[in-house]
Amino acid sequence: MELAWNTQKNYIKDVKGKEMEQERKGKISNKDIDSDRTKNNMELVDSDKNLYQRVKDRVDDLKANGSRVQKNSVVMYSNILTVPEEQAKIWGEQKTDDYFKACYEFFCEEFGKENVVSAKIHKDETTPHMHLHFVPVNKENGKLQARVSMNKVKINYIHDELPKFLRDRGFDVQRATGKTKENNIEDIHEFKEVKKQITEKEIELQQLDEKIELKQKLLEKIPTGTFNIKAEKEFKIEKVKTGLFGTEEKKVATGNFVVSPAELKKVMEIGTAALEVKDDYKRLLATDLVRENKKLNAENSEFANTICELVDENEKLSLENRNLKAHISDLKAEIGEIYKFTKDFLKARTSDLKTFKSVFKEFVGKVKEKVSAGEFERLEKREQARERNKDLGR
Repeated sequence: MELAWNTQKNYIKDVKGKEMEQERKGKISNKDIDSDRTKNNMELVDSDKNLYQRVKDRVDDLKANGSRVQKNSVVMYSNILTVPEEQAKIWGEQKTDDYFKACYEFFCEEFGKENVVSAKIHKDETTPHMHLHFVPVNKENGKLQARVSMNKVKINYIHDELPKFLRDRGFDVQRATGKTKENNIEDIHEFKEVKKQITEKEIELQQLDEKIELKQKLLEKIPTGTFNIKAEKEFKIEKVKTGLFGTEEKKVATGNFVVSPAELKKVMEIGTAALEVKDDYKRLLATDLVRENKKLNAENSEFANTICELVDENEKLSLENRNLKAHISDLKAEIGEIYKFTKDFLKARTSDLKTFKSVFKEFVGKVKEKVSAGEFERLEKREQARERNKDLGR
């Protein structure tokens, strides 16, 4: 089977909610939970404290030992490891429990047993699973550092190494296919809801296929272009005068046509099919899909115009940016000249080097008061660094 594991980061405010879900506290809306079997759920971490208290105690301990903990610090990672219902039936309860215990052992080795604060096997649902929670501590320095201990590299590592760890213990488990993050479902209840929606969509798709097949049969009844009907002219017998007193019977066309019952049935089927297709077309035009399509076309046109405007604006800004850069470059050059001229000017009007440096330093200080961290100050620092390098070279 493929490894079924997902993980989710939590702040301290989230922990109570995870505890309520794990311990079946409060109102239970999940219909898949059999409350008579909840007593069979098994906790692998031996502690008398609830989940919130375990996390808080561990975080307080880390804080006392130098970890920086803020309100927005990630203090816990919630993990759900699942065994598909069919696989659990094949394994039986004991082997399924052993599987979860092996997963718990892996997380203890990777994150430290003292940091795995809870690992509870849920047996009161059709799909067995384990909620495992750990505090993300950097093993290198012993500090609470979620970004280091549970980054993308670590998540990919778990996807690769946990199946190997389990195979070494007799479980035929492979790395899950697909992207590790985008395909994660945050909890088992969401997984079941998604599964239910998939089933509903499959039924809906089957019904659509049946409708399409029916409409296809109707279309097959409607011939393309013109179609011929087998019909015969209708005649009637009329008495026609012949001579002064004589008459004779003669066949005269009535202008009507006579069709056979089979041909009439064929015409009626074609007409009925055509009317149904026409009605379907009218219904289609009235659906939200068609209206939405028209709306999207209008929005797309508006969006295209906006893009053109943004492109023009971007070109203008790019030109302004290039001009500003050129202007800044010119200003820097001018400031450089002013700096050099000022230095030469003061040097020529001071009696010795010490006096010059004192006067120039005072001058630079005045400039810094007016414009801090400006080009003038940068040039002075560069000049000082150059002079220090010269002194070291001697």
